[in-house]
Amino acid sequence: RSCGRSRVCVCRDGNHSNFPWLTGRQAPDLILFRPQFLNPPSVVEEHPNSERYGAEVTTPEDERFEVTDPRFKEYLEQRSGRSLRLRFSERSMNDSRPVSLFGLGTIRALAGETGVKLDARRFRANFDVEWASDEPFFEDSLIGRTLGIGDTLAVQAVKKTARCAMITLDPETAAASPKVLEKVVRNHRGCAGIYGAVLREGIVRAGDPVYLANS
Repeated sequence: RSCGRSRVCVCRDGNHSNFPWLTGRQAPDLILFRPQFLNPPSVVEEHPNSERYGAEVTTPEDERFEVTDPRFKEYLEQRSGRSLRLRFSERSMNDSRPVSLFGLGTIRALAGETGVKLDARRFRANFDVEWASDEPFFEDSLIGRTLGIGDTLAVQAVKKTARCAMITLDPETAAASPKVLEKVVRNHRGCAGIYGAVLREGIVRAGDPVYLANS
């Protein structure tokens, strides 16, 4: 589960597949855990001290554990019925590219297709964007273009985002709606949203404009 620039990584010991992580695909209620930094590093620190990455996790039952507390590992093992170990990484572990964007018009269209009320968090994008065009999947037309976000960030739209079973899970309840993925696969070749590569770093804030930086 991501927590700002770091991630709480749960590995399955003795796992025989080439996918070592315990995620919401294997244990849906993991998406109900809420991590937060105890003393977050500044975004301008390129290599902050690892102690600044201290994180606390609140469980669905509102228990709180520091990630390094051995009791947290015991709690997860008991809950999941698996032997686990926690790993630290100062960089997020992306499926494909470091940035993802999702149009709010796309969410509205998918809600209409599926008949499911869709929370934007279900798609786990870095940027949920209200485009000037309300056309569903408008972001697909931006692939190959460079986008400016805020004052300095520049991102190249690289490719569509292939989706998995994670989008079937309600972020509030972890209840599954398989029809969400079924519709994305059947109607949109399994993709929703786009991935981007950072060309120029920058600090962005909610409400910052997203615009074409090239013609």
